Amino acid sequence: MIRPLLNILRLLVISALAGAAWVAHRPAALPISPPANHAQADDILDMMRQTAIKRAAVMEISEAEVNRHLATTLTARIANPLGDWAAFDGARLDLEPNSARLFLIWKLKGHVRTVSVDLAISRDEDHFNVELLRGSYGHLDMPRGMMRPLYPVLRAVAEALDPEIRALFQMTKITIAKDKLVLDPRFPPA
Repeated sequence: MIRPLLNILRLLVISALAGAAWVAHRPAALPISPPANHAQADDILDMMRQTAIKRAAVMEISEAEVNRHLATTLTARIANPLGDWAAFDGARLDLEPNSARLFLIWKLKGHVRTVSVDLAISRDEDHFNVELLRGSYGHLDMPRGMMRPLYPVLRAVAEALDPEIRALFQMTKITIAKDKLVLDPRFPPA
């Protein structure tokens, strides 16, 4: 009597794993990528640096501008060691109030694969903290601990975007709003 129950349990476990693999294999629906406008995308870094130096007014950067900047700079800065077999195809950002979802896109033998992570920014006195909240492989949502294999990729993306991140963290206050980043470089009132 125990043997048939074990076989049924094994079948259920294998079916669940196969279903999870299928869900993780399907790419997630990506935010619409804006058309590349190289002149405007290249100016974002300079605008952030100038805003941080002048400290005069609040700066807003739309989600479309961020994605345009990612499209023009990130793919050029990250090398593809595996060539056409597995190539990094870009990143997109979906901004929601108080959180940002970063989509990383690869092409594996011509097929699109996605991974997404939800990030939040907090500040402790003079230090900003970027926290990974959760993520997903394709359509398969995962808790934060299961996203650990992505840390080397996220580190490579952070290194590729180092000038932008440094300029961003020169701001006094960073707010993630619906479809925009609000950067406040002004000194806090004393």
